[in-house]
Amino acid sequence: MMLYKREEPFRFHFQTPIPATFKICQLDQLGKGSNLGLAQVLDVSPNGLRMKTLFDLPLKEKNFLLEFNFKINEKQIRILGNIVWKKREGSSFTYGIIGREDEETKHELIEELKELSRNSQRKLRQ
Repeated sequence: MMLYKREEPFRFHFQTPIPATFKICQLDQLGKGSNLGLAQVLDVSPNGLRMKTLFDLPLKEKNFLLEFNFKINEKQIRILGNIVWKKREGSSFTYGIIGREDEETKHELIEELKELSRNSQRKLRQ
């Protein structure tokens, strides 16, 4: 079953996916885990993200978190989350990730997305 919050009030879709790295972190040993994997962030909200990667990650595995790192406006963003759904698309996989962030991190993400949106609007007017 694919759960996807299409009605979520604030979700930013990137025209060009944002390059990201991710790793699997054990819940009881944050900081330890897998090597870095490459992904593309397709969209993001304060509550999670949608990403695409070549890696086939286990959907039902509940004892790990994914740690994502990517840049918005040259600001490094770090998001922890769990896989909610997965979809195979040719040789790659798209995942819905629910975030596990605190309010401060969510606020920081929102501010960076607002700035990105303002910058995009300025470019369109030029």
